[in-house]
Amino acid sequence: MEYNSIKLNNVELMDYMIINDVRRGISTGMTNVTETKVGDGSNLISSNLSSKKIEIDFTLLKDLIATKRIVGKITSSKQLQSIIFSDDPNVFWEVIIDGEIKATEHNNGKYTTGTLTFLVPSGYAESVYTKVLNNDNSGGENGTIINNADNSVSVLINNNGTLPIFPTIKITPTAESGFFGIAGQNVLEIGNPDEADEKRKTKQTTIADFKTQSDFDTNFVDATDLTTSWETNIPPIPNNSKLKWKTDGIRMSTFSQAATWNAGIKWYDVPKDSTGQYPVNWHAQFNTFFIQSNARQAGRFQLYFCDEKKQPLAMFEIFKGGAGQNAELIFWLIGGDNKMHKFGGDKPFNASTGKAPGGVTSLFDAAHGGQAIIKQGNKISFYWKGVAYSYLMGNAGSSTKLAYVYVVEASRQNYPVINDMSLKSFKLTNLNDGYMVNVVNKYQPNDEIIVNMDAKKIIVNGQGANSDYITGSDFFSIPAGQSQKIDIVYSSFTTSPPKIEFSWKERIL
Repeated sequence: MEYNSIKLNNVELMDYMIINDVRRGISTGMTNVTETKVGDGSNLISSNLSSKKIEIDFTLLKDLIATKRIVGKITSSKQLQSIIFSDDPNVFWEVIIDGEIKATEHNNGKYTTGTLTFLVPSGYAESVYTKVLNNDNSGGENGTIINNADNSVSVLINNNGTLPIFPTIKITPTAESGFFGIAGQNVLEIGNPDEADEKRKTKQTTIADFKTQSDFDTNFVDATDLTTSWETNIPPIPNNSKLKWKTDGIRMSTFSQAATWNAGIKWYDVPKDSTGQYPVNWHAQFNTFFIQSNARQAGRFQLYFCDEKKQPLAMFEIFKGGAGQNAELIFWLIGGDNKMHKFGGDKPFNASTGKAPGGVTSLFDAAHGGQAIIKQGNKISFYWKGVAYSYLMGNAGSSTKLAYVYVVEASRQNYPVINDMSLKSFKLTNLNDGYMVNVVNKYQPNDEIIVNMDAKKIIVNGQGANSDYITGSDFFSIPAGQSQKIDIVYSSFTTSPPKIEFSWKERIL
């Protein structure tokens, strides 16, 4: 390979030497951590890209003493420097000289040969130019931005590198919003997804906020009105066990083995508002713990939201039916046929870690487990990893009131019960408490919101704003490949989509 140029921090090395050979390798090695397992082989614990080396063989022909000093000076930086090769001018490597530059004089000092050995600590190269995708160049080589009708923006990014990228995302609202969620391999949320629109003609009143044993003992009582859970198309579970506060929340305290599934049931009577009405529009937030300690454990956790006739409107269920790691979160809705129907598909997770596929932050361990259900008019919305799954109940649903909440926890015959299964907190907000409330939303038109995925920083209007970050979400990278999809969601009341700009440098092995 003949080179026209090799620049180290914009200094042309070929002004001082002839290049005989360059060795950059094909790829970067991997550093693997393993542990011995019973039997043959070992278990892989983790893998990381290794650093790599670039070697340049050179010859010095003239002004040998002066040239040696110049080469020594420009290569002796203690900081990383960029090096660019003419055969691949659109990428650079961040390097530092590695070890001594060994050289050999020939023909009584008439010329000198040697090798420059550079260490590439990162193991990869980056593109020289920053890629930019925004609303103005959407549809071009860098990707496409699509404004959807459901208060979301889909961003399709073309990552032409060979490694994931960590973009910087700039969001410029064109209308007020209280919240932005950025969903890719993980979900990053900022602001407050529950923030109300300033045009809403009702105030929000917290009518339940239960966190302690006293809260639950006072408000969630044994469901002596039920002998089984509801007679729908889901087989009813006998109410033959007991629930009570234990350790951190409502847990099973006594266990029957009379049937395939055996449950304890408690219920909460939702208070009426000052006009004597149960909530029509409401927002329930609750924290669940569902982690097994061994793979044979099984269990079910259900939270029913019922009307004045004690008929279910919706049900949230965590289910593990037998041995193994597989568990799932299920959203259930009552249909016009008086039967429960799954909505939004099963949401799988690992019963031992609480993590969903893809390795996202734990959802059901002791530090997490926050869930929400919102009813507004005839729409009920569930949330999974920050994304809303909404269902229209029909016109009759707009006036249906929430009067009772039932918690059902069940064990399975001949299986040990999930040992960490509990309702740890419960919060209920009445969203229609009657009069105009004008809220200035958190994010205003023409604000500049910057999310730096690499530095894990949030900046709003030039000021650090990591306090806007919603605990439980996380920063993330975007894989290599074409049309890598990122979804950006914002408050449901926002009247127009924000302007979006992604910028990144591609990374190449």
